[in-house]
Amino acid sequence: MIYDFPLNEKSRTYLRLESLFSQIGDNLEQEQPWGHIACFKAIFDLQELLERGDLRADLIKDLERLGQRLNRWAALPEADLEQIDHMQTEIVTLSRQLLNSPRPGAKLKEDRLLGTIRQRFSIPGGLCAFDVPHLHHWLALPHAQRLPQMKGWLADITLMIEAIRLLLRLWRESGSFSDKIAVNGFYQDVADGAELIRIRLEHAQECYPTLSGHKNRFALRFLPATDRSIGDVPFQLACC
Repeated sequence: MIYDFPLNEKSRTYLRLESLFSQIGDNLEQEQPWGHIACFKAIFDLQELLERGDLRADLIKDLERLGQRLNRWAALPEADLEQIDHMQTEIVTLSRQLLNSPRPGAKLKEDRLLGTIRQRFSIPGGLCAFDVPHLHHWLALPHAQRLPQMKGWLADITLMIEAIRLLLRLWRESGSFSDKIAVNGFYQDVADGAELIRIRLEHAQECYPTLSGHKNRFALRFLPATDRSIGDVPFQLACC
């Protein structure tokens, strides 16, 4: 399996948003009402992240930097110019659309139902019918009525979702895995200005990595998933 570790706050936010997008996607089509409860939780976490700073401006800047990196790749003799040109077109198109779009998450903030139930999600057991009757009335609607409304809430963040997924995909593809050994479960190296550190590790090794570091240097420590000691751990690493 592969573990992605961010090396700065910005990439940490992108990975968290990507995870929330996946949770929403997995639960959005659920016909059972309680599947939409899990979707609500991810939406509120997403909303909180969107309210921190100007994520859209950061994303546009990162897409522009990625475009500059692609220009450097295009100068390499083995470069696939057709693929690079396609990626450049995607980046330019998304950047322009983001620049002209409203602030992501505005519909989430304005919706009455979401505003009514958001605070209840932080209370243990706070989603009973007597706590949030409005929610339970909504959950009793047919799935065919609930689904369009939920898609409507997410409509103004679809563009941001596409941009973050493109950015993370190209970051990941920019790094190639190489074989490493963590002696007694420990490994350290320089990051060379990378955004992400990716670790590929066989699940059968019964351990998992933790990382500490920043844009210049990082350290990995592998911890046992069972009650056993850790020896040398073979793994693969990519700096992206």
